Amino acid sequence: MNQRDQSGVTLLELLIVVVIISTIAGISFPAMTASLAGLRLTSAAGSVSSFLTSALDRVDRRDLAAQIVVSPHDNVLAVYTAASGNKAERTFDMPAGITIEGDDVHRFLMLPGGSAPRMTIVLRNEKGARRSIRIDPATGVPEVSRLP
Repeated sequence: MNQRDQSGVTLLELLIVVVIISTIAGISFPAMTASLAGLRLTSAAGSVSSFLTSALDRVDRRDLAAQIVVSPHDNVLAVYTAASGNKAERTFDMPAGITIEGDDVHRFLMLPGGSAPRMTIVLRNEKGARRSIRIDPATGVPEVSRLP
C-alpha cells in the first residue's frame, strides 16, 4: 500500500484545532459569565418589582394593613400582616449572586386606601452591576433603573 493512499488527520493538525478552540473558549468565557450575571440581576429586579406590586395590590384587595420588611443581612423581602402575626405572609429570597445593598433592616407600612410608601431597593450582582427598584408614591408603580 502506498502512503499517498492513506487519509486522515495528523497529530499536529489535531493539536492546532484544540489550541484554537481552547483560545476561543478562554476569550469568550468571561464575557459569557458577565452576561449571565447581568441577566440574573435584571430578572431579580423584575421579580422584586412584581413582589412589591403584588403586596400593594393585596393591601387594597383585602383592606388589610401590611408591612414590607427589607432585610439586606438575610437578603430577603417579606410581607407581614396582622393575620400572619410574627410569621411572614410572603417572602422573596434573592437569587444566588444577587444581594440587597444596605446594612439596616427597613420597614415600610402600607395602609388600605393610602398612598404607596416611598421606597427604593438597590440590588447588586457579583460583578458590581446595580439596579434600583423605586416605588413612586403617587402612582404606586415600581420603576426599575440601572445605576452606575
